[in-house]
Amino acid sequence: MSFVFALIVAAVFVYAGVAKFATFENWTFQARALGAPDPFVVLVPLAEIALAVLLVGGWWFDQAVAASLILLVAFTILLLVRLRDPERLPCSCFGATSQRPMSWLDVARNVILIAVLIAAYLTK
Repeated sequence: MSFVFALIVAAVFVYAGVAKFATFENWTFQARALGAPDPFVVLVPLAEIALAVLLVGGWWFDQAVAASLILLVAFTILLLVRLRDPERLPCSCFGATSQRPMSWLDVARNVILIAVLIAAYLTK
């Protein structure tokens, strides 16, 4: 069951990372608008794809789960902070493919992914 849970999160990470690279100019613009420093603009999609590979491959599984949790918690905190802004920017969670303004649905998605990661760890 652990593999299935890890695969779910990995699929989301791969989709997000690839979408960011596929729309890189728009992604960098949106990420900077959200306050992301330049190194993170490139590192985030690389980290998402690398973590997906580690989760599915089972290599350093505990560390991959921990790093994935840190990434998702950081994304969730960013969403919570930005949801307080009067102007809601696009989430950019999936690169420029996500043009709708960020919402509580994005927070809910991340909380579900965090729960799935915890389930992956607990069922290993």
